[in-house]
Amino acid sequence: MAKAKNSSHEQKAPNEAAGSASFEEAFTRLSEMAEQLEEGGLTLAEATERFEEGIKLVQFCNQLLNNAELKITELKESYRSTDVLARLDDVDDEEDLDH
Repeated sequence: MAKAKNSSHEQKAPNEAAGSASFEEAFTRLSEMAEQLEEGGLTLAEATERFEEGIKLVQFCNQLLNNAELKITELKESYRSTDVLARLDDVDDEEDLDH
């Protein structure tokens, strides 16, 4: 039973670490874990823990990438709106000069 509690605690740690990690830190950790899994030598339990942590880190990285993509899209839209409004202002200014 004590092992299950320990295992449960270890499962929460990747989530907590991912929450405070940067994208680069999480990606580096993923690379390290992939190397460990490819090299072998891990027990089944260790390999399973690495895999589970890796899945959580992938989800975390995907969330950060999606947030970054959304922010970039919003910035581009904001720029386009500002650019269009500036052009409209220029057109209005030109019409005022013509009259």
